[in-house]
Amino acid sequence: MALGSTLPDMKILFITATRIGDAVISTGLLNHLVTQNSGAQITVACGPLAESIFTAVPGLERVIVLSKTAFSGHWFRLWNDVRKQRWDIVVDLRRSLIPFLVRTRHRYRLGPDDDQSHRVALLSQLFDVEPPLPPKLWISDDQDALAKVLLPNNEPTIALCPTAARPEKTWPIDRFIHLASALMNDQNSFANAQFLLVGAEEDLQVLDQLASSLPENKSVILAGCQNLQCVAAVLSRCLVTVANDSGLAHLAAAAGSPTVALFGPTRLDLYKPWGVRVSVVQAPENLGDRSIADIDVDSVVSGIHSVLD
Repeated sequence: MALGSTLPDMKILFITATRIGDAVISTGLLNHLVTQNSGAQITVACGPLAESIFTAVPGLERVIVLSKTAFSGHWFRLWNDVRKQRWDIVVDLRRSLIPFLVRTRHRYRLGPDDDQSHRVALLSQLFDVEPPLPPKLWISDDQDALAKVLLPNNEPTIALCPTAARPEKTWPIDRFIHLASALMNDQNSFANAQFLLVGAEEDLQVLDQLASSLPENKSVILAGCQNLQCVAAVLSRCLVTVANDSGLAHLAAAAGSPTVALFGPTRLDLYKPWGVRVSVVQAPENLGDRSIADIDVDSVVSGIHSVLD
C-alpha cells in the first residue's frame, strides 16, 4: 500500500511530542497524512500539555495521553494499549521501539537529529516532501465560538506572552513592561490597542505584575486555558503576538497571528516559529553566547512594525 491510498477502516497511529512547540511543529506532517489518506481513522499519542491540539483532527478516533513515568514505563503502557490493533501506518516522532513492536503495513520512525535542517523540514523529510509541510491547527466550532467571546475584537489587541519553560528563554518581565509602555506611547500605530496577557495558570503572578503596570482598561488576562485550540483562536484575532522562545510562539505563528518571537541562545535556523508572518528578534552575540536579557525594547518594537508591514 502506497501512502495516499485509502483502505476501508484504515488505521493510522501518530506518536508525537510532549512539549507544545514540538507538537505544533508536527501538525504539518499529521495534516499530510490526513489529506493523503481520506477517511482514515487517526490515533494520536502525545504528552498531556499537547492533547488539546489534536482533539479536532479530521478522522480522529482517539488521543492517547502519554504521561512520562519512571523507568520509561509510559512506553510499555502505550505498547500495551496499541499492540492488539493491526495498523496501516505508524509514525513515531519520539524514536521509540513501538513501530517495530506492533503489526503495521508501513512504519516511519524519525531518525537522528539534523543540525542543518529546521524541525519542520526535518519531519517533512520523513515522507520526502518538498517544500516543507507547514504546521496546521484544527479549531473546533465550540472553541472558535469561545474565543470570540473571550476576545470580541472590538478594538485592536496586542498579545504578550511573557513566560517560557526555562530562564534562558525568558525575556525579563521589566522589558515587557517597558515594551507595553512604548507601544502605548506610539499613538500613530497603537493608539487604541489593548493588551492580552497570555500564560499558564502558574504564570498568573507574572501576568498580574504586567497587568498592574498598565491602565486598568487596557489589559485582559488569559491564564490557564486548558484548550490550546481556544488559545490559538484567540491569538489569531490579535493584531500581533509577542512571545518568548516558547510553545505559545509556535502556536501563535501556526494560528496565523503576526508573531514576534524573542530568542536567546536557541538556534533560529532549527527552531524559529514557522509561519507566513513571523519576525524573530535574537539577542546579540557576546563572546560566543547570547543572553535573551540583552534584547532591547527598541529592537522588539522594530520587529513588531516589521511583521505588521
